[in-house]
Amino acid sequence: MKGKILFVAGAAVGYVLGARAGRGAYIKIKDRAGDLWENPSVQKTVHQAEDFVKDNAPVVGSKLKDVANDAASAAQSTVKSATKKADKVADQAKAKADEVGSKGASATGADKGDADTGDRDNGTSKLPGVSVGD
Repeated sequence: MKGKILFVAGAAVGYVLGARAGRGAYIKIKDRAGDLWENPSVQKTVHQAEDFVKDNAPVVGSKLKDVANDAASAAQSTVKSATKKADKVADQAKAKADEVGSKGASATGADKGDADTGDRDNGTSKLPGVSVGD
């Protein structure tokens, strides 16, 4: 129904804009639209639609509220779940970083202060396959 109304409105606008008669055609269409709107059967249908909306608005509003509450609950649940997962991953990453850091410090002797980085000026290192610098 909405599509038909939009089509008729578009056709009327196109006719007015494309008509050689100009303002006269516009007035003619406007008068016909006014006559149609004032038609008793059209007004009866308009009143029926208004009554239907008035009767069903509280029901629709209640259903919309319920759907919105359900969506909000689902979103909160998703956020809580994602937060728990992110915390778990962060804890695992920290534990792994601590493990790697402690292994690296003991392997290089950094905990004793005797780590050797090699000659940084020419980009070499005393560790094979490791280049320090650009």
